[in-house]
Amino acid sequence: MQQFHQFLEFLDRHFIWLFLFSFAWVVIAFTWRYYRHKRSGIVFPDVGSEQVRFHEGAASGWSHKTMFTRLGGARNCLQVTVTHTEVWIRPFFPFSILSRDFDLEHRIARSSITCVQPSQSTFARPLLLDYRDDRGKAHRLSLLLRKPDDFLRALDLQNADK
Repeated sequence: MQQFHQFLEFLDRHFIWLFLFSFAWVVIAFTWRYYRHKRSGIVFPDVGSEQVRFHEGAASGWSHKTMFTRLGGARNCLQVTVTHTEVWIRPFFPFSILSRDFDLEHRIARSSITCVQPSQSTFARPLLLDYRDDRGKAHRLSLLLRKPDDFLRALDLQNADK
């Protein structure tokens, strides 16, 4: 009991220094992640310069890459955009600096999409988006959209190459 009392006294005397150290640590970690994302993240063109067929600014979703990314994901902070040639999936700032950890930032050529289908999940009805990257590796994303029918209509996979 005496050790606990001494610990509380230590915290009381040095609280400001512990707080400043913790705050500095958070700022440094955030700055490092932001720098790393800007240096090696995916570059998206200005939405205004592209022909946008569909855009939803508060979607949810997750990647099926690993168990960690399946359990993680994004809730109401993904931007999903369909242009004439690509599908963009990206979280908005500040969540974008975590996108590398959760595999949530993608520029997918519409011609590389192999399948889009509703999930058979009991609780939610996400769309399963399957595609192949430039190296031929298969990827799967789950997207919870407010307007999934508009998304599917904008994809129009039968006419994606036209």
